[in-house]
Amino acid sequence: MSVDATIGTARSVGLVGTLRDEQVVSGVVRGRHGLYQRRVRARVFGEPLFEEELVPAVIAPTRPHVIAYAAWSRLSAAALGAGVDAADVAIHSAYRSVALQEQVWAYRLDERRRLRAEAGLPELSEAALARLQMKWTARPGMSAHHTGLAFDLGLYRLGARAGKASPTYLWLAQHARRFGFYPYLPEAWHWEYNPPGLVRQITRLRAALAGGREAGTLMGAPTRIPIARPMPR
Repeated sequence: MSVDATIGTARSVGLVGTLRDEQVVSGVVRGRHGLYQRRVRARVFGEPLFEEELVPAVIAPTRPHVIAYAAWSRLSAAALGAGVDAADVAIHSAYRSVALQEQVWAYRLDERRRLRAEAGLPELSEAALARLQMKWTARPGMSAHHTGLAFDLGLYRLGARAGKASPTYLWLAQHARRFGFYPYLPEAWHWEYNPPGLVRQITRLRAALAGGREAGTLMGAPTRIPIARPMPR
């Protein structure tokens, strides 16, 4: 995949990650499909530092990270070739800035506060209200979507239970790791691109962009993606 972009244009940065590889952790195997999480932590990857790190909206309106999008394009092609429903693996949501998450967070807190009042429930402190909402909405600065490496797929429309029972989820459970994607287990639709070596690849990409150099193949995912191993129980 090639993405035309003007190299070196910085974007406004709301969250800078550490890019420390030792902070990338694999979970243990869970569930009948042998799945495990390898979460994309916002504190590790942060928000994209350059506009070129995000796919142009004319190509993918959800603005995923170019490296993850290249891998997802190959995953999507393989899924369609296996007869998977195209609507299930379409990208529903990807990059979400910290600034946007702040708006979403404030809206959800106001909504919860209003619904409690309408139901005649007692008023809660801001801290208690936030603890309740965190079960459903990530706090600003904590969402994997800040990185552009987390994708909500079209499975979203099926919900968690039906989504996990679908042929598409079964296919992803068996094959997604080959393309560098790992699930967020509570949500059938949420998958994150985080293969071994991703920190190093993004570090090299950002160095190339900061130096005004052509990023070349660094803009795409490697053809052979390493498969992470889960931690022992």
